[in-house]
Amino acid sequence: MKAIILAAGIGNRLKPVTDKMPKSLIKIGEKTILEQMIDSLVSFGVNDICFVVGHMRHMITDLAGKKYKTAKFKYVVNPDYGLGSVVSLWAAREEFSGDDALLMDADVIFEREVLAKLVNSKNPNCFLIDKDFNDTGEEMKVAALNKRVVQIARKISREHNEAGEGVGFCRISSAYHGELLKGLEKKICLNRACDYEMALDDFIRRVPAGFEDITGLKWTEVDFPEDIKKAESLGL
Repeated sequence: MKAIILAAGIGNRLKPVTDKMPKSLIKIGEKTILEQMIDSLVSFGVNDICFVVGHMRHMITDLAGKKYKTAKFKYVVNPDYGLGSVVSLWAAREEFSGDDALLMDADVIFEREVLAKLVNSKNPNCFLIDKDFNDTGEEMKVAALNKRVVQIARKISREHNEAGEGVGFCRISSAYHGELLKGLEKKICLNRACDYEMALDDFIRRVPAGFEDITGLKWTEVDFPEDIKKAESLGL
C-alpha cells in the first residue's frame, strides 16, 4: 500500500499564516500536520509516500527529507497549484499503479484510529465518513445507499440512506486505478478549476465503493483560522 498526499494548495483562507508556509506545516501541538500524518502512515507500514507539492514546496521537501530516513518519499510538482485540486490529482496520475493507494488531503489532523479504519477496511475502494457534523454547505459529503457509496458532493441529491462528512481520505484498489484515471482525464479536460472530488464522484458511479464510519473519533480539517484552535483542542 502506498500513500498519495495532496499538499500543493495555497491555503488562501488561512492567510497570513500561509504566506509564510504551506498549511500542512502548521504546528498543532508538538508536530506539524504533515509530521503527524507521516508518523501515522509509517506506523501502519505505509512507507511509500508521494507528495504532490506546489506552494512553498521546498519547505515540505526539506522537512520530510531531513526527519524521515526509513520512508521512501517521492515529490510530484503541480506547477498550476493555484487552480483546482483536480490538477494535483492529475499530476499524480502515474502513481496510481501497482499497490492500493491511500489518497489523502494534507490539511487533516486525526487520531491514529481514523487511519486504521481505512487501512484495515475490507472495502477495496473505501471512504471515511463522520455522521456527526454541522452542514454549513462547505463540507464535502459522502452518501451511501445500502452501504455502497453513491455520491460525493457538497450538496447530496441522489437517493441514499446514510451520509456524513468526508474526512478527505480514501483508499483506491489497484484493480480500479484504470477506472479512476479515465474519469480523472475527463474532468481535467472539462474543468481544471474543479475539486478532485468531482473525479471521485465520477469514479464511484462506475465501480463499487464502500465506507467506514469514524463518527466519534477525533479529527478535523484545517481550513480556517478557527480550525487551528479546534485542532489544538483535540489534544492529539
